[in-house]
Amino acid sequence: MYSNPALGAAPQKWAVPDGTIPVFDRRIQYVPVDEIIMIEGDGNYTNFSCTNGRRIMVSKTLRDYEKLLGENSPFFRIHKSYLINRRFVQRYDVRGEDCVWLKTGHILSIARRRKHEFDQFMRQHARRN
Repeated sequence: MYSNPALGAAPQKWAVPDGTIPVFDRRIQYVPVDEIIMIEGDGNYTNFSCTNGRRIMVSKTLRDYEKLLGENSPFFRIHKSYLINRRFVQRYDVRGEDCVWLKTGHILSIARRRKHEFDQFMRQHARRN
């Protein structure tokens, strides 16, 4: 299925340094989660937008990264094409425009079926901080 045995392993078995996510560009590199603003899916490719302006494109799907991040990550899938880091959310509106505004100036739509779940996710994490 995968040419690299490490890519086919279950996410729990990967030796990933804490606070990072493996990005399978030409080589495996570990990008700190706090530096990733959003992860955008584009078919069988995924684009990472980082705080330093760097964009990384990899040939893995957004679903692969969503599974890898797991439930306790600061990321939420607001749309079929976007995982966003809650730490970069400036504001969101799930009752009116169904949008999320990021600190970077990006304005992204929230899928109708994910609005309620996103609102709960943001409220839950606001209580923790």
